[in-house]
Amino acid sequence: MRTFYIIVIIVTAALFPAGDDNLKLGGYLESKMNYFDGKSEVTSSNALFRLEGNYDISDKGKIEAHLLYYYNLQPLDPFHTFKEGSIYYKLINTYFNELYGSLDPVQQDVIDELMDIYSSGYFSHISYSSFYPKETLVLDRALIKLYFDSADLVFGKQQIAWGTGYAFNPTDVWNIKDPLNAEAAKIGVLAANLSFYFGENSSLQVISSPGSDFDHWKYGARFKSTAGRFEYSFSGIRDKTDDGELLGIPEKLQMGADLSGEIVNEIGIHAEAAFFNPRYNGMEMSDTDSSYVQITAGFDYTFNNGLYILGEYYFNGLGEKSYKDYDLQTFTRLSGGEMSGLAQNYSALVLSYIFLDDYTASILNIVNLDDVSSVLIPGLEYSFHENISIKINSNIFIGDSETTEYGGIFNSVTFSVTGFF
Repeated sequence: MRTFYIIVIIVTAALFPAGDDNLKLGGYLESKMNYFDGKSEVTSSNALFRLEGNYDISDKGKIEAHLLYYYNLQPLDPFHTFKEGSIYYKLINTYFNELYGSLDPVQQDVIDELMDIYSSGYFSHISYSSFYPKETLVLDRALIKLYFDSADLVFGKQQIAWGTGYAFNPTDVWNIKDPLNAEAAKIGVLAANLSFYFGENSSLQVISSPGSDFDHWKYGARFKSTAGRFEYSFSGIRDKTDDGELLGIPEKLQMGADLSGEIVNEIGIHAEAAFFNPRYNGMEMSDTDSSYVQITAGFDYTFNNGLYILGEYYFNGLGEKSYKDYDLQTFTRLSGGEMSGLAQNYSALVLSYIFLDDYTASILNIVNLDDVSSVLIPGLEYSFHENISIKINSNIFIGDSETTEYGGIFNSVTFSVTGFF
């Protein structure tokens, strides 16, 4: 804990001179408690502190740094949210068996002894409040932005958001997005980001994110402009990373496009599509045998009474049509950020309504249309003060516990209090 405060003080003092009007500090503190309706009814709690610092250098640029400090008090078993016999349990067991089979007999004996201790319930008698506390300090953003006459250069760890989708973003390969938490902040990526501006509403963005060597760099470009009441963009990316290589994810080339705007009666529409061409060993640049597409399309509208509605459809050409085809490779693609679900077809529906000025009721429903399972996320938020909010929400998973993507996960309830400064 003391290390955290020391780092905060050093970074703040180094980047932001005291008493300078160009300095802007802000952030929030969030305390959260979770309850999982599992076989042992486990609970967990965590706290998140975010400090945001921005320093404007007249009209020449800015310095920005965001620190995230987590304190997690979590259950000992990292797989407590998966039901026994579920798709995820089977995939994890498959991975363990493959790993176990690759070990020599001595290593297997050590694993057997550890598993015997774990399955005996020994750890259940140890309070995880003293046994499993975890502190994490993350530098979410650390960037320098330089302004030129018709261009901006952003260098460092930054947030890059491509695409127009709400729950699903096929064209955004810079960030892995959690489909069960569409509003979650995206963790920054280390990159050099150069944007050229021309005309009134047009820009060309060129991005490069480094790897262990040049062959493992991720780089791409995006052209963005407007036409009438619509905004559109075209993008291209060459994606190969060290993490992806460890997971067995091949180099891939991506071409994408997105569109957003309003049609009659202020109904908003959005769409994005991406064409991917993975290059496995032995494939030439022109080979397209393993290519696939991902598409998102949706609408949103706010009624006169304040009710907001959003609907979205997602097609995942990399996913599986049947639950019988969910395998370890499918799970790796999901965890590696190549897709936002195990199957091919999904829908998302969002409803939000503000009442009595200080209360916001919302519900998010994501449906796997192929194996007929879904997750329902109702929530209620109360603005206790302009700087303090209280929120309770639940994840309700619906579907067969052994054959569907969402049915094999335990339900949960989360209560959080957030204070902004």
